[in-house]
Amino acid sequence: MPAVLRCRSTVSRHHPQMPRLVTVPWAVVARWKLPGTTVVEAALDGTPIGRRSLKRWDERRCWWFDLPQPLCRKLGLDEGSPVQVELRLASQEPPPELAELIARNQAARARWRALTPAQQRLLREDVLAAKQPVTRARRARKGLSLGLET
Repeated sequence: MPAVLRCRSTVSRHHPQMPRLVTVPWAVVARWKLPGTTVVEAALDGTPIGRRSLKRWDERRCWWFDLPQPLCRKLGLDEGSPVQVELRLASQEPPPELAELIARNQAARARWRALTPAQQRLLREDVLAAKQPVTRARRARKGLSLGLET
């Protein structure tokens, strides 16, 4: 399995009221044999843009990830902008605050294991999105529905 996937693409928009997006050809992502939505570390034109959820678009036989307006503004991208896409699989390990909670608390561990892979991904990404360790710990507790003191 290749560690990095690269392709050329164009910034587009599925609907005028939706965020911009970048599509990646089906055949490019097929090398990873992904079962569904997966978190990747992405770069556009050599500029890292962080963790993005790479999602299947069966009707169009491609994969895609969104580009929020602030990111488009920062990179000077708009609909029709050509981009060089670089993708790496992101770590699926829980952030330290979530991993510690799961390791030390039996109820948290049971709730984590009861989550589907998609639910685990959503919680992991929500916790990782917080900048402060205290916020990440609070989000981990809330995500596992635990009113625990740390």
